[in-house]
Amino acid sequence: MMRKLAVVADYLDDSHRTHIEKMAGDAGFTVDYFTEGHLPQDRAGEYEVIYGNCDPGLLKKATGLKWICCSFAGVDPFLSDDVYPNPDVLLSNSSGAYGTTIAEHIMMVTLMLLRRMPEFQGFVREHKWVRTLPMRSIYGSEITVLGTGDIGTSFARRAKAMGAKRIVGVRRSDKPGDLCYDEIYTFSQLDRVLPQTEILVMALPSTPETVGILSRERIALLPPDAIVVNVGRGTAVD
Repeated sequence: MMRKLAVVADYLDDSHRTHIEKMAGDAGFTVDYFTEGHLPQDRAGEYEVIYGNCDPGLLKKATGLKWICCSFAGVDPFLSDDVYPNPDVLLSNSSGAYGTTIAEHIMMVTLMLLRRMPEFQGFVREHKWVRTLPMRSIYGSEITVLGTGDIGTSFARRAKAMGAKRIVGVRRSDKPGDLCYDEIYTFSQLDRVLPQTEILVMALPSTPETVGILSRERIALLPPDAIVVNVGRGTAVD
């Protein structure tokens, strides 16, 4: 009897399905798709593996579950043993899958702020002509990346290619980082780098040491015209 995999996702195309079915078939699984973003309660018990974005409140019904593979990086709602039918269920996230797309998002937002795009859009809507507003550039800028994982480093590489003057990485440990970083500091040294930071990019998970890491006092250490782009957990900003 074939084992069963439930794919709970609404973004798949034919290439995704072909790849999933090849990998699942090689491992002895059949695949059922639930493209409306939820797994029916009366079918949850059929599946040994669930991939995608499943309601944590449903998992008690998944009595045959051995592995839930979340399709996102943050898995906070799935961390409690209480949501599972047994304590042996394996939980994994998709950390490492979003570096490119989120780095491009950070780059877009950063450029929009530096180039005053929201203000220019407002003038256009009002049919006004403004010759220029003072603008800044990534070129020659001093950037701090708080959280040097896949997303933060993917952004740092792009910023370096665009001519950033100095990119500092801030992480839990001071072990060497990617070559795109000019210097690496630890969380405990964050106060030292903020006064020289023109662009602060935050890409942190929610952990006890990251909650509130950008406090009122640390915001005050930033230059008055600094910008902050946070693509990690909102709990990192107080």
